[in-house]
Amino acid sequence: MKRFYEKVEVRSTREGFLITLDTKALLSPGKSILVLPTKALADAIADEWGNQEINIIPSTMPFMTLSATAIDRVRPKPDDTIDEILNFLQTDLLCYRAEEPEALVLEQDQLWKPLLDWCEGLLGSAFNVTSGIMPVMQTPKLISSAQKILRSYNEFELLGLHQFTSISGSAVIGLSLLEHQIELEAACQAAFVDDCFQINNWGEDAEASLRIANRRREMLEIKEFLDLVLSRK
Repeated sequence: MKRFYEKVEVRSTREGFLITLDTKALLSPGKSILVLPTKALADAIADEWGNQEINIIPSTMPFMTLSATAIDRVRPKPDDTIDEILNFLQTDLLCYRAEEPEALVLEQDQLWKPLLDWCEGLLGSAFNVTSGIMPVMQTPKLISSAQKILRSYNEFELLGLHQFTSISGSAVIGLSLLEHQIELEAACQAAFVDDCFQINNWGEDAEASLRIANRRREMLEIKEFLDLVLSRK
């Protein structure tokens, strides 16, 4: 699509912040007005539109894409997104421990136990953890508590949490990041502990290293999105 506008502006409304392209309110692909919760997020999306040149390239506008997804997909049916996050929580990465080698067992415990302990405090219930191959299910009490907490998030927070959970394989890591319990690097270390252990002990695999690099880039993008969503500016 060719660039069809000249001026990009951010405007404040009672509902939040919107973006105008030559005075016309920016719409999502689902034809909803893109009303955003913070000026920081609106400014970032306005910059994405302002930086387009002859052609509009959606892949260069991650914050626009994420915000539109939150509005078009999450807002109408938030429980669908909540259920998907709860499904990750049922079989969370951090609840499946290695039995050997000992060095990996210790590294998993060092990186994962503090996050599980914090999340158990948040939810008021303990996780079932296994080191076997058989799946374990979490208690109805834990899932119910998590559901209540997830329902307190707006569509932008839910979308960011869902995306980060999907990439990391762990709702516990996602919640820890959203609630400012860990920084991005710690989240990446927790998510990639098995992969990095293999690389450090058996040598670098080009495909595995590329996969980790791509996931890190995606996680950084989501973290930046959440920072904008939660900004007080």
